[in-house]
Amino acid sequence: MDNFQDTLKNFKRGPQVILPKDMASIVFYTGLKPGDKVVDAGAGSGWLAAYMAYIVGPNGKVVTYERREEFADIAKKNFEKLELKNIKLKNKDILSGISEKKLDLVTLDFKDSWQAIPTAEKALKSGGFLVAYLPQATQVVKFVEELKNSKFRLTKVLEVLEREWKVTGDIARPEHNMLGHTAFLVFARKN
Repeated sequence: MDNFQDTLKNFKRGPQVILPKDMASIVFYTGLKPGDKVVDAGAGSGWLAAYMAYIVGPNGKVVTYERREEFADIAKKNFEKLELKNIKLKNKDILSGISEKKLDLVTLDFKDSWQAIPTAEKALKSGGFLVAYLPQATQVVKFVEELKNSKFRLTKVLEVLEREWKVTGDIARPEHNMLGHTAFLVFARKN
């Protein structure tokens, strides 16, 4: 029988996915826990939304927005494989508004995600987190600049690099290949 991670790795992929190294950082640095309410924008193949639904558990809720119908279809089929009851998919652009309120976390994974800062600000509770997944440094600069016009305070910008090690007997050395840059993670918290 597959565990959750095995099932996730077997998801159908369409758009690029947020990898475990970045998902784990989002969960840790936001303190995501059972019972939390989350909105995810830019569902893509659904990896991040599914992982967060798994973390928040049956008393929590994840609503994921995906404006592209072909990606929403992929995510929907992937979610059905997991049989999670606490995840909802909306084929809708988050820029037109978030109906969910008093959220613990909003994640953004789309090109011009800084445009969603005002929308996220209205939906998050005080102390809630906003996290943007941004592949390019110029996107980070724009996002951070736009945060200055909001009730958010920047808490962290990071890039997660992963390198496995080979251990044989009493010899340990890094593997030659590493999982390098995937994106920058920008963390902000609502005042």
